[in-house]
Amino acid sequence: MNNSTTHLSSLSKDELIAIIQSDTQQAQSFKNLLTNINGISWEYNLKTDSFTFVCPATQKILGYTPQEWVNYESWKSMIHPSDRERAASYCATKTQDGEDHFMEYKMLKKNGETIWVLDIVTLSKDKNGSPTELIGFIIDITQNKTAQLQVEKEHRFLQTVLDSIPDPIMIINEDYSVPMMNKARKSTIQGRAFMDNNSPKCYEISHFRNTPCDGEEHACPLKNVLETKKTTKVVHNHKHHDGSDEFFELTAVPLFDADHNCTGILETAVNITPHIKLRNELQSSNEKLMHLAHHDYLTGLPNRALFMDRLSQTIKDATRNHMQFALFFMDLDHFKEINDNYGHDIGDSVLKEFSKRCLSCLRDNDTLARLGGDEFTLIMKGFNTKADIETLARKIITISNKPLVIDGKTLHISTSIGISLFTEDANNADELLVLADDAMYMAKKHGKNNFYFSQREN
Repeated sequence: MNNSTTHLSSLSKDELIAIIQSDTQQAQSFKNLLTNINGISWEYNLKTDSFTFVCPATQKILGYTPQEWVNYESWKSMIHPSDRERAASYCATKTQDGEDHFMEYKMLKKNGETIWVLDIVTLSKDKNGSPTELIGFIIDITQNKTAQLQVEKEHRFLQTVLDSIPDPIMIINEDYSVPMMNKARKSTIQGRAFMDNNSPKCYEISHFRNTPCDGEEHACPLKNVLETKKTTKVVHNHKHHDGSDEFFELTAVPLFDADHNCTGILETAVNITPHIKLRNELQSSNEKLMHLAHHDYLTGLPNRALFMDRLSQTIKDATRNHMQFALFFMDLDHFKEINDNYGHDIGDSVLKEFSKRCLSCLRDNDTLARLGGDEFTLIMKGFNTKADIETLARKIITISNKPLVIDGKTLHISTSIGISLFTEDANNADELLVLADDAMYMAKKHGKNNFYFSQREN
């Protein structure tokens, strides 16, 4: 054993206990160790309630001489009043149970100054296993404890600040563990169990899953920040057990250590579900308004504005691809009589039924529209010959001739159809419409319930 001082702060608690337990076998060696150690080493006889040895370092550390360590009560009187009963009771209980132990508590130096100490105690026992002697080290840990208490104070302050924020907040380590969260987040996990309740993972807390978030729908903010070292924002859908959606905008701020290594994130979750719902409602309302603005309120067919847009686009496509199309202008025969005799409600039902029947004859790439009143238009694309156009016109006339039964009344209508062709008759929308309209009047003039091609065609 050399004469240099051994610094206990460099040893772990287990190592210190091991030193005591091993060296008690050689009393002189142990005494030399206790004399030279940088801490207060002591021996206490349980049977006589007296300290049999206290090293001289006690005077340097506490201001008390070894002789002032008389018995249990003298040691107890050196403990700070706020820790006195706790430390004494803990030591007594562990000794009675025959267990080695260590404890942290405050002691009063002889000059009244308070220091923090770590007291490491091991027991000597007789052949029956009953404790006979206590041997221990008391180490001044004031500097480390003060730093620890300051950290704990800062931690409590940070916790108070975080708890005052209504949005859920978590501090997430790079291994996805969550060492700290605020009350708003804690309230969402009450009663839940995790793989490690002392260190739950962020994805367990937020998504009820056992693997980290991934993919575009649940992009991992932690992974993004660890790669970029920059603040990031993502939107996550936190689905509930009942299947309902709750959307959160997550803001992840990087946390750095002293060497500027990113070690985790501070994640704030803002519930944007009301915003998402409002946005969806507005979008739905806008879509409905757009639909109403471009569709006939009665039949649901494109109105004049949308039809003219479709016609213009069809002309562009046909010109670019060197194709033809046919434009039908249709008017219901005898519709005015039905309105006059049975009223507008019956007339509206006739218009809706005609629309349904007409749509049943068409293909997906054809466009049927209601211009107003009993006037309808149709863009027919993709035909091979004029006979294909005639076939569709006859189908529409045939379905128009079938009796309509509305409110117990059997009604009869027919359809007069005028047809113009792009580009044989015209190559612009207005002229195509005029020619088709003229052809429709020719069909009415020649007995109705018929179709005519434009005069230019004839």
